[in-house]
Amino acid sequence: MNNALWDMAGVDGLAVAKYLFGEEVGYLAPFQSMETSLGGQDCSVLRLCDRNFRISYPGSLQAFIEPLQANIWLKQFDWLTSMVLPDHLFSTIISHATVRPPHRLKTIPNHQAVPAQLQGIAILLWRHPHQRQSSLELHIAQKDLKILEKVIATDITEAVQ
Repeated sequence: MNNALWDMAGVDGLAVAKYLFGEEVGYLAPFQSMETSLGGQDCSVLRLCDRNFRISYPGSLQAFIEPLQANIWLKQFDWLTSMVLPDHLFSTIISHATVRPPHRLKTIPNHQAVPAQLQGIAILLWRHPHQRQSSLELHIAQKDLKILEKVIATDITEAVQ
């Protein structure tokens, strides 16, 4: 099952997140995440900043949000895609990516995300459970997938030679 990515932000973003996912979501620092459930389905919640969250959830969040009449926006971006990276590609990605302090790419602990640049494009690397296994998920704009494929293909070609 591939979860959809939902971005939720706004003045009431934190209050809505606490209502949906529990008080512990308020203790997350930016780029930390937690696993929880909503409507009987597993979901992952990543805090992007003070009142902004990215939620990986297999269903629609609209039905949970609409009755609240909160001052937030909730969107799925058709230009954003995600993929779970095999472990062997992590070293390839970090060898080509750059980050700004205080972020580091050498290791990404579970329930943490790191914003980075890869060949001039913005990416987000998020380590969290996927199908109950710790995985590294990459978020990238659909239009930039070709650049990512070139970076990966170059690294594989160099390894073979």
